[in-house]
Amino acid sequence: MTRPTLHTCNDCYFRRHGLCAMTPEHPCPTFRAATLTLQPPRQPRLIPLAVSAAAVA
Repeated sequence: MTRPTLHTCNDCYFRRHGLCAMTPEHPCPTFRAATLTLQPPRQPRLIPLAVSAAAVA
């Protein structure tokens, strides 16, 4: 089992670029890891559901 990565506000894209107006003790829900460009969070992969015969009729 691996330990979860503990992020701080100083690791946030918004904080590093002077765009954060908050001063929380822990990262807020809008936390984005600081990289050269702002990237949206990864979205879960969509998996189609199996259609049953009863639902089609």
